[in-house]
Amino acid sequence: MESRRLRWEELPTAVRAAVQERTGPVFSAQTMAGGNNAAVAARLCTARGEVFVKGLPCTHPQHWAQRWEAELGVHMAPTGPRLLWHVEAGGWCLLGFEYIAGRHACYAPGSPDLLLLAQTLTELASRPLPPVALEPVEWRWAEYVRESADHQRFAGDTLVHTDLNAANVLITCERSYLVDWVWAGRGAAWLDAAIAVIWLVASELHTPASAEAWAARMPAWHQAPARALDLFAAANAVKWGDIATREEWARGLCRGAQLWAAHRSR
Repeated sequence: MESRRLRWEELPTAVRAAVQERTGPVFSAQTMAGGNNAAVAARLCTARGEVFVKGLPCTHPQHWAQRWEAELGVHMAPTGPRLLWHVEAGGWCLLGFEYIAGRHACYAPGSPDLLLLAQTLTELASRPLPPVALEPVEWRWAEYVRESADHQRFAGDTLVHTDLNAANVLITCERSYLVDWVWAGRGAAWLDAAIAVIWLVASELHTPASAEAWAARMPAWHQAPARALDLFAAANAVKWGDIATREEWARGLCRGAQLWAAHRSR
């Protein structure tokens, strides 16, 4: 659900006061563009340094997801920004993360960002599960597979991000960081690599073969049985085709998923 993006100054006084109890005075605030999952997203310059703040009203339907992201956030560094604090005041829920001075990833062939992303996904796939309740993600494809049990091939005990839009990958000189963990869960170690393949093809800059060649840099990719990848590609073609009939933004992912599925079915 899309939320109107508010400026820091538009938040209730009680909310801003609760944040400043943790940050000290806020000297300036820059509203951040992009993303649909937060009513407030801002870079704050404070007495205790820069911080990225995102938040929703407590009455918002996705408020539960933000609370869950807060629970996960304390465990995510260095793969993602570290959660510094979680504030609920004045009818709002706000999360404060360490500010990463980076840019969104470039998914063009040959981009050095793709090497950094592969390194970060490899790091994520090798991490132990954090001590939080993680939703199994395989059910998200259950209605899009032909055989009722096929979605179980996507199950596993690895923390997966699952939303690898280039806007959710921040690039610095040293590494890449994954942000916006609302759709994270527990699944097969190779899932994020496979999901990234769809995003690369959807960018219209990669062929399915070149995207898979990039994914092959990651050890987790080689853990995926060929049949599981075939089924995953086919399931995503159906899933994104269904979503694209209702949501215009999904048309690129629909095309990317369908091209990958056709490539896998040869």
